[in-house]
Amino acid sequence: MIQTISRTIKESIRYWWLFLLTGLILIAVGIWILSSPVQAYVSLSMLFAASILVIGIIEAIFAITARKSLDGWGWTLASGLLDIVIGAYLLSYPLLTITVLPIILGFWLLFRGISAIGFAFDMKSYRAANWGWLLALGILIIIFGLMVLAVPAFGVLNIILWTSLSFITAGFFRVVLAFRLKKLDRPA
Repeated sequence: MIQTISRTIKESIRYWWLFLLTGLILIAVGIWILSSPVQAYVSLSMLFAASILVIGIIEAIFAITARKSLDGWGWTLASGLLDIVIGAYLLSYPLLTITVLPIILGFWLLFRGISAIGFAFDMKSYRAANWGWLLALGILIIIFGLMVLAVPAFGVLNIILWTSLSFITAGFFRVVLAFRLKKLDRPA
């Protein structure tokens, strides 16, 4: 098991910059949502769908590229393919997306939070310093996902606020993870 985790982390180290790229995309989307609240809800469905699609493509590329050296690469590929399908579907049906956005977004954030927690424990197994911060960010993503699911009746502003904070938190998780992976690549 330790060898499997070690191979997973070693392959992730090699492609640390993909985590950085997706983190920066998530942070940028979160900031845009906060800065344009009037337009955000209408535009959020398309932007959300496109972001999920792009993140899914990047994650699938990572899984396929790393398949020979990454144990469990199929799970990473499945996650990326699921994001591609969800993103493409949401882009195809914008009116439906606006209607069900809080539910889709909440469950997507829960899935991403669980994935983030898994990565945090992988980092712990690799004896990475301060892995607990990654775990805390993963838990925070889940909390934001639950809040998005719990408060849609309070109105569009809650959706915009929680969505923005969730994207920013998920983005910071990926940026922190990227730099931790990059640091692991250099001998101490």
